[in-house]
Amino acid sequence: MLKALFRKQFSEIVSQFIRGTRKGSPRKVAAPLLFAVLFAIIYVSLGASFFTVFQAVLQTLTPKTFPLYYLIVGLLATAVGLFGSVFNAYGTIFEAKDNEMLLSLPIPPSRILFVRIMALSAMTLLYEGAVLLPAFIVYAMQAELTALGVINALLLVIPLTLLVVSVTLALAFVVAAIARRVKQKKAVILIFSLLLVFLFYFLYFRAQTAVMNLAAAGSIPNGVKYGLFFYYCMGTASHGSALGMGIVFATALLFFGVAYLVMAKTFIRFTTAKKTPEAKGKKGVVKAGSRRLALYKRELRTFASSPAYIMNSALGVIFLFAIGIFVLVKTDTIRSYSENITALLPKSNGSMIGAFLVMITAGMNDITAPSVSMEGKRLYLIRSLPVSTMEIFGAKILLHLSVVLPAVIFAGISVTIALGAGVLDAIFLLLAATTHTLFIACVGLTLNVLHPVLDWKDEMTAVKTGMSVFTTVFGSIFVTLIFGGIYFPLAAFLSDWLYLLILTVIYLGLSALLLKWLSTVGKRKFEAL
Repeated sequence: MLKALFRKQFSEIVSQFIRGTRKGSPRKVAAPLLFAVLFAIIYVSLGASFFTVFQAVLQTLTPKTFPLYYLIVGLLATAVGLFGSVFNAYGTIFEAKDNEMLLSLPIPPSRILFVRIMALSAMTLLYEGAVLLPAFIVYAMQAELTALGVINALLLVIPLTLLVVSVTLALAFVVAAIARRVKQKKAVILIFSLLLVFLFYFLYFRAQTAVMNLAAAGSIPNGVKYGLFFYYCMGTASHGSALGMGIVFATALLFFGVAYLVMAKTFIRFTTAKKTPEAKGKKGVVKAGSRRLALYKRELRTFASSPAYIMNSALGVIFLFAIGIFVLVKTDTIRSYSENITALLPKSNGSMIGAFLVMITAGMNDITAPSVSMEGKRLYLIRSLPVSTMEIFGAKILLHLSVVLPAVIFAGISVTIALGAGVLDAIFLLLAATTHTLFIACVGLTLNVLHPVLDWKDEMTAVKTGMSVFTTVFGSIFVTLIFGGIYFPLAAFLSDWLYLLILTVIYLGLSALLLKWLSTVGKRKFEAL
């Protein structure tokens, strides 16, 4: 039975990349192959960046402070692992659409829960690997190795994954416990998730700064040893300490065991205790609205009612507002950087660099990329309405623009103020960032029409997996970096506003081509779903 559950759980994950329609027809070999290549490029690039960081860290350490190396590695891997799994946990465990069906079968609930946790652990391990693998390579190349130290460093991935999954389960439990006692369950989940993001980044950057300062100081205070005891023991284990390795494994197993037992005891109660909403009606005259407005409101309701959709598709909006506030607060620092850029590139005043920062962050928003997938098995409902396919597409693109553009404009204006840029630079920076946002919306919708995920069991599958989501986010960053690379050789004789004008025209042209495709080939593909 356990084997069958594992096969079902992991086949659902794999199927998102080999099946693209509600009918379950297999994709062409090129599609999953392309996804694998893109994923490998991104994964290797991320690993390479961590490799460079870990090289610099290890060079600052002495034999006395060597445990700080895997302490830093552990903190980074925990941060990345939590970020990759914490938004999945609640939906994967408590909100999966096949929970009630599986619970109706003669299967122990503890086995269902165990399989879901193992799937969550596999995703956590995938995220952590981008940190742990380059960390081990640097360790093997530069550290003074012992046989036990190498074995311990390889095995540390197991307790670290168990710890991260334990914390993830604890957070999912807290969300579920609060959500079942309030009417606005999804609002609670969203608020909790946002608070977690802010807390995560605040603690993460503070901890990293403190540990790096300790590495430079050349000693490890007792406060660090006991305050970050688990991670300190990871450091001693990588240095060949059997006791440190034993403590790490014992601690991780204890946390995981407690988390699993608590979840097992509450799984049925939290999964099946759903209140039936009361039917409400409004008295008075019902006013008719336009079809386009009705479609937009429908998209907005779908987006606003799904914390998974918001947190995975529009997290960049938060970062855009954070960037805007940061550059206004640090105006003097930003202008000093601008002067350094001007010294290197006489034609530049920094507005082009600011524009790239805004556009890369805006590219983290991929609201249209899962918008067709979010229809799921309800796709027939929107297809049955007396509206055209292009009106449906227009509502999805409009949702992306209405959510992302206010943050883009705020960040763009803040950057121009901080830089002291002229009116011409400010206008074209906003135009380039706006047309870039339109381009990303069109790219996301195009890719999701080509590669929809309609047979999902929980919303997290629709918004986080599939080629369209992955390719939209990382493809937009890649395109922006290409335009950034082209900019530097041209900056010797092109003003920033002129290059921004060129980018505006390019993004408008690309968006027009994508809209043309959506109105012809895309329309036929959507209507054939």
